[in-house]
Amino acid sequence: MLNDQIKTLYLTGPMRGIRYYNFPAFIEACEQLELKGYAVLCPASTDIAEGFNASKPEDELTTEDMERFIVRDVQMVIESDGVAVLPGFEKSKGAMVEVSLARFLDKPVYRYPDMVLMEDHINILGDSEDVLIEALKLTSGDRQNQYGPPDQDFARTAAMWSALKGVDFTTEEVAAFMICIKLSRNTHQSKRDNWVDMAGYSRCGDICRQEKEKHD
Repeated sequence: MLNDQIKTLYLTGPMRGIRYYNFPAFIEACEQLELKGYAVLCPASTDIAEGFNASKPEDELTTEDMERFIVRDVQMVIESDGVAVLPGFEKSKGAMVEVSLARFLDKPVYRYPDMVLMEDHINILGDSEDVLIEALKLTSGDRQNQYGPPDQDFARTAAMWSALKGVDFTTEEVAAFMICIKLSRNTHQSKRDNWVDMAGYSRCGDICRQEKEKHD
C-alpha cells in the first residue's frame, strides 16, 4: 500500500493500439485516485486539456507530437512522488520507459487498482540490471573523467542553452531533455545503448539535484 509521503502520483499505462488511446481507463483511474486524496498527473487528462482529439488515427501522429508528449510526460514522472500503472502497462514501450525512469529515481511504482507496490526485484526490462550497472560505471568513471562531474558539465550546457533561447535552464532540466532525446531515438529504433544512456542521464540528473540541495 502507499505510504504517507506519497502525495502526487503519475499515472501510466498502454495507450496506442487501444480505442481512444485508452483515455476512458486513464480518466476513471485518475478520478478514483483523486477521491482517495492524491494529486494525479495524468497524461490523458493533460492531452484532453490541451485539445488532443482521442479519435485521431495513430498514423497521423507526427514525430513532433511524440517528442512533445515524451518531454511533457518525463517531466511529470520527475515531479511525482510515485507512479501508478494501469493493467497491461508491460505491453507499452512508453509506460515501460516511464516505470524504468521512476525506479532509477527511487520512486515507488504501484499496480492500479489494488495499489500494490511493485517489488524492485521484478525485472520489467529483461537485462535491465545489466543496463543499470553499465550506466553506473559510465557515469562514475569514463564519461565523468571525460566531461567532469555532471553538475558542472550540465551547468555549462544549461548556460549555453539559456543564452541561446533567452530562457533559464537548470542542470536537472538538461538531464531531463537528454533523456527525452534518447526516448525519441528509441521510438525510431530500440537499442540497448539508448536504455543505458537514459539510465545514465537519470543518475546524472539526480546528482545535479543533490548538488543543488547542498547549496540551497
